[in-house]
Amino acid sequence: MEFVLAVIIIAVICLIIGVKPIYLLFAAAMLVVFLFAASLLLLTVFFVRLMFTSKHSAVFSRIDKSPRSRFKVAYYIIDGTEYPNIFPEEGFLQSKLYRGDKSCSVFLTRNKKYVYDKFACATCTIGTVACIGTAAAAFLLFINK
Repeated sequence: MEFVLAVIIIAVICLIIGVKPIYLLFAAAMLVVFLFAASLLLLTVFFVRLMFTSKHSAVFSRIDKSPRSRFKVAYYIIDGTEYPNIFPEEGFLQSKLYRGDKSCSVFLTRNKKYVYDKFACATCTIGTVACIGTAAAAFLLFINK
């Protein structure tokens, strides 16, 4: 939210000092391209890291604050050791999505600090494929014009 407010304030200041609106539109487009590229890079890094994990059977333990971020994450127990999920927990239908009575498959990272649950795997895979597909479509659209 602070980011959006800062962008609005900067845009208003630019208009007051006489910057042409077309330059602001170009800057906004470049910001969108930069954010898209950053998300593509981040999702690709997580997807590559996912490829070097090992599959384990785990049981959901709890949802609590992550040790390294301000978000809540799901914790899973593998062989008596509790590991946090790499992505934040899903904020809705927690009782349906995270069930402690069933064993589930998770992917443990090499350094054994985080796990990828089925939601993290779906996020990495779908996000990476969607970003690459969108980038390819935008590139082809740009080339054909």
